[in-house]
Amino acid sequence: ALTGIGIWIHANIIDPPAIGSLLRVFFWKWFTEWIVFNVELIFLLAWFLTWKTYGWEKRTQNLKFGIVYAVASWLTMVIITAILGFMLTPGNWLKSDFPAQPDYVASLFNPSWIPSLMFRTFFAIGFAAAISMYWTWWFTRNDLALREKAERWFGRIVLATIPITIIFGLWYYAQIPQEAKSLMFVAGLTTKYIGHKEMLIIALLGAFALILVAVFAFYLKPKAAPFALASLMMVSYVFLVAEFERIREFVRKPYIIYGYMYAHGIRNVDVAHLNNVGVLKYASFVPQQYRTITEENKVKVGEYLFKLECRVCHSVNGVNAITKKVNGLDENAIYHRIGALNSPATPFMPPFVGTDEERKALAAYLSTLVEQKQTQTAVNK
Repeated sequence: ALTGIGIWIHANIIDPPAIGSLLRVFFWKWFTEWIVFNVELIFLLAWFLTWKTYGWEKRTQNLKFGIVYAVASWLTMVIITAILGFMLTPGNWLKSDFPAQPDYVASLFNPSWIPSLMFRTFFAIGFAAAISMYWTWWFTRNDLALREKAERWFGRIVLATIPITIIFGLWYYAQIPQEAKSLMFVAGLTTKYIGHKEMLIIALLGAFALILVAVFAFYLKPKAAPFALASLMMVSYVFLVAEFERIREFVRKPYIIYGYMYAHGIRNVDVAHLNNVGVLKYASFVPQQYRTITEENKVKVGEYLFKLECRVCHSVNGVNAITKKVNGLDENAIYHRIGALNSPATPFMPPFVGTDEERKALAAYLSTLVEQKQTQTAVNK
């Protein structure tokens, strides 16, 4: 409940053009999702607050709150998965580039919606059963008969969901554009470890193998299976979820909406025009005195351009720091690097959009960051 709201707030802050475009396409779907989400929260609170007061004699009645909560949660996933699927596989949703005439049915029933929804559904059921196996071991130390019954019941669920999840996962994979598939190893390993593709394969297969070993151990020997094995099973599931979400988000690059809008919020069809007239002309949050570049203000203008086109993915000195990317380069080298962002070496980066003058201003700003970093390093030494 909390992370869902947090994601919404952060998405609005990080990439408002993308959220605006998605809202125009999915307004009523998202409106419906908000209603379902409120139902979900209400029944979650009702379930939690009545858990003790209902007592064991009314536990079945109390469980009805949980059932409604679960159904509402799944319905939110139905809608959100449609939007996430659209961002990666929008399909034939635009009848024309400009003026845009979107086909809303085509956007909703995008190629990856159903396979990704079913993949997530059965993966989530298996994950929930694995969590139940973990806590069952913990809470049945004094009731081994209950442990045996419960562990085997949850184990059957995990084993049943694994082949179904794989089938829908392969269908989902088949819908992904080839260019996106080519980025999967970069997504899973980062550029730092891309030369060791075997690491990702071993990690994924190892996590899957650990889950199978743990489930079979608890199914065959529920009373004797070690708690450490249950813990490793949980870690493996969390790892698979984390890697899936990271890869799913990354392979869309250089787009935020595949084939339509780049990660920095600029649409494909606008690139040629903005390269001619400049992005500052339309940057409403940039003060008027910085929309015309002079020798005196070009570093400050470059800072605004960094916020416009780079800040979505790069911090200054923190995570994915821009200073590390341009470290050791002078202003001229940075200028040439900016002109070749969306290249075979870095196909996941969107191109710089703007005039040559704006490109020079961004290079000047990044050059000052390098100088500041070098000065700070020297002082620290």
